Amino acid sequence: MKTILVGVDFSKSSDNTINYAIELAKQSSSKILLFHTLTAPVVHTTSGLVFMDGDNFAKDTGKKMEALQIELSKKHKNISFEIEVTYDNIKERVKKLSKKNKISLAVLGLETKNKISKFIYGTTSVDLTGKIDCPIITVPEKFKHHQIKKIIVTIDNKETISAGLSKRIHTVIDFLGAKAEYVHIQTDDELLLGNKNKHPFTVTNIKGHHFQDGISAYAKKTKADAILLISHNYSAFHNLFIDSNSKKIILSSNIPVLSIHK
Repeated sequence: MKTILVGVDFSKSSDNTINYAIELAKQSSSKILLFHTLTAPVVHTTSGLVFMDGDNFAKDTGKKMEALQIELSKKHKNISFEIEVTYDNIKERVKKLSKKNKISLAVLGLETKNKISKFIYGTTSVDLTGKIDCPIITVPEKFKHHQIKKIIVTIDNKETISAGLSKRIHTVIDFLGAKAEYVHIQTDDELLLGNKNKHPFTVTNIKGHHFQDGISAYAKKTKADAILLISHNYSAFHNLFIDSNSKKIILSSNIPVLSIHK
């Protein structure tokens, strides 16, 4: 049975993400791993930082996770729920689980009220984009339509898609039981490519002043349920000084964004 990892932090955004993941689990006959990463509580004093009792904090959090597992298992008897609570860095832990094929999909939330600060400082989903093998879905807090029937797959006509990448795209689309439309955004600073493309499938060419505006407008027009981005593994220099299209879309989209490593 395939596994969907869901990030849990007990916020409203997290609750919405769990509900979204449950619907995906129903569609794909998957089990759910409720994942929470611990941060040791600290207090600031005049003499410096003083760490509080981490063991009791971990036990309390573990009990909350167990209570959540029991509650969800009672509501959704056909879905298997597992929990993991760890002090490990979430990025490293998700990488390991993904590399060992322990998870098929990671579902993470994005709180609306923090979009500006998260755009500056980053989010877990943005930080993981392009760096792990399994697909990641970022779910906006206010998105309540918990189904994926149509996915817009963003394509660059100037780049080729390898057989391996094509297989990963089709695997996740089939896993979600969705239909896909491949879309290329012709921006103002791009040479007009017309309807020609080097891909072995039909690509819809849409004009847009910017990639972000073009794909968002087309997703709204076609009532898409999610946007799929093909993300690159950028260097640390790029991540510090250049805002990638993936980051902009993830943080501004009103619908879930699915990221697949190129």
